[in-house]
Amino acid sequence: MARVSKKTRPPRRTAAPASAPGREDPGTLVERMVGSLWRAVATADPLRAELEAATCMALPRVGRLAPGDAQAFIDKVLVQEAIRQPSADGAAVLRLLMALGSPATKRSASQGLARLTEAGTYPPDWVTEVGKAVPDRAWRRYDVFGDDEAIAVTFRYGEAEHGIVGQIDLTGVPVAIAVGVAANAASLIEAVHREDDPFDRTEEISLAEARRHLEAPLARGDEEAGQGVSVDTVAYFPVARSRVRRLPAEDAAAVPVFTAADRAAAVDDFLKSPQAADVVATDEDATRFWAQVLMGYSSRLPGEAPGQIGPRKMAHLLLGHVPNTFTLSPAQRQHLEPVVTAWTRWSAEHRGLDEAATARLAESLPEVFGRFGAAYDDPETATARSYLADLAVSDADVSGLATHVARRMFAVPMPGPDADGAPVDAAVDVGDPAVRRALAEAEFGACTPHAGLTQEEFLAAVHRVIAELWDDDPQETFQAARRLFASGADRHDIIHTLAETPAGD
Repeated sequence: MARVSKKTRPPRRTAAPASAPGREDPGTLVERMVGSLWRAVATADPLRAELEAATCMALPRVGRLAPGDAQAFIDKVLVQEAIRQPSADGAAVLRLLMALGSPATKRSASQGLARLTEAGTYPPDWVTEVGKAVPDRAWRRYDVFGDDEAIAVTFRYGEAEHGIVGQIDLTGVPVAIAVGVAANAASLIEAVHREDDPFDRTEEISLAEARRHLEAPLARGDEEAGQGVSVDTVAYFPVARSRVRRLPAEDAAAVPVFTAADRAAAVDDFLKSPQAADVVATDEDATRFWAQVLMGYSSRLPGEAPGQIGPRKMAHLLLGHVPNTFTLSPAQRQHLEPVVTAWTRWSAEHRGLDEAATARLAESLPEVFGRFGAAYDDPETATARSYLADLAVSDADVSGLATHVARRMFAVPMPGPDADGAPVDAAVDVGDPAVRRALAEAEFGACTPHAGLTQEEFLAAVHRVIAELWDDDPQETFQAARRLFASGADRHDIIHTLAETPAGD
């Protein structure tokens, strides 16, 4: 899915409130948190030590330090402090950092531990079990609409049992928006089964299914964690991800596959239904357009049947996906409300939703309809549409469109504020090759070419690379860009490097 304008992005279901360290002096906060880590290590409690170590490593992210500064903080405050205290507890701290830290933290802690062991200081036996918790049981709590789910898994350190839970937002690409760790597994199980929402259901699932539901959303949530994510969630992402790696990857139930033919059949079912009779009679083409868009988005994820929609997913679809993707005709805009209303009634009946759930779906529509015009007419979303102008047909595969727009936004990023910081107040047609050339020249015109290229030759090569990325032809260009990105290069330097690489190399 294309980028959603911040002015029109629908809200996610509330997770844990975004806690903050308060107004405590940063130095005092760091001293207090590091002290908690050392006290936890002294107790020889693996879970408590993991959580305290994860919290300390999260402090730079909470403080929004740049990656280099964040690593310098961890090296100075955690790694070097452990080395300065040549004890079993110091060695234990380093082992915790190796178990939960980033690759850079793992390297730094490993080197520090090597220094301690060379001097005859070794970590205690208990710390070797950190991260090796034994998985036990798993549950899935989900809402009947398909907007979100929570996956809970219990684990054991010896006889002591604890649990993790990840709340997954399913309205767009599945992403973990909250993570919790419960030292008391019984309280977690009780919370998962609590009947406090008439639209929630709970089922026990296999450990392999739990991994399938959690792994990618946790990775995505950890990478994308922003201001709205609680401090505890930021801290517990590494712990939860380490637990998920302990779950079996095989033996999960097969995920149903729904094809373009399944979506087309569902569209036809809707068009022939009593709910669609009036809108089909008014404008069959516009009705078919919206039915195809709704079916495509509602079944974009593996295992989702066409017609799976909820109040928040509908908001995400109509305020994000549609404005960012489709250029609408006057007839299509005019028939938005009657067709979506009819389709929603059909979807509820098709899925067997009860009267209360059907009413909840219906009552969510007027607010979304009221916000659609502003979302669609926003210059930012109009610019986003231009990335897919040649590809966005109503029955297009949504996951395929997402792949195209991600690649094209890498080639030509969304135009941002002007030099004075004023917001963009007019759409930019990035689909026009002349506009892309102008944006590329503004970005790369002052670059100094190497490899014996003149400025004109270099800019011509830049235009060639951007055209190849835009069209994904040849595919090797984007593959090379991804390899460079994985090595740590930024987008501008990647395109500069590819432009200086002879075509075909």
